Amino acid sequence: MDVTSALGCVLTSTLGELEIVKFLGKGKSGYSYLAQGVEQQYVVKLMHSEPCAYYSFGDANKVELEVAAYQKLASAGIAIPKLLDVNLEGNYLVKDYIDGDLVTDLVINDALPTRCVEQVCDMFKALKPQALNIDYFPDNFVMSDGTLYYVDYEHNPYEEQWDLVNWGLYYWANPKGMKAFKDTKDSSHINVSADSGQPLKQGFTTKVTTWVDAYC
Repeated sequence: MDVTSALGCVLTSTLGELEIVKFLGKGKSGYSYLAQGVEQQYVVKLMHSEPCAYYSFGDANKVELEVAAYQKLASAGIAIPKLLDVNLEGNYLVKDYIDGDLVTDLVINDALPTRCVEQVCDMFKALKPQALNIDYFPDNFVMSDGTLYYVDYEHNPYEEQWDLVNWGLYYWANPKGMKAFKDTKDSSHINVSADSGQPLKQGFTTKVTTWVDAYC
């Protein structure tokens, strides 16, 4: 299966046959798709082998890494979708579909609720003492019925430059840049350079500092 273009494909899982019906997004480790089962919808994450200029998985199996990450975040009390099926041979996993508002869309529409920022700061405060970062980019969060979910499982050892305060919130504070990035896929609208992975900060420091002082 071509993980970059899997629409219409059918996977045979322990949950039954799942038809891939919608592309949801691409991350550093895989492509995520909405899949239709017999009675409900799921998220299927198909792992890719594409390089990332500022991140390396080494020789580790990405599915196994996701399973371990899921277990650690769940034990830390982070709101995440339930992991439902794992297929090492097929190089994919299946998890609950959280129906709600993608934080990226809330940012772009300048409709980000205060409780959303407060809850991501709560996640940050829960994970920092455990020396963990999650991927705080807004594509990885969904607001559903008043609860913020981290819909990725990725986490990394804590580094200050990649945490919520110094990295993630600058994307949450940049509506115009996020819209341009979503429309063009050109990361120069949100990052200081294409390969740096570091956000533009000029013009957003006041908003981020206000959030940090209030909630983080």
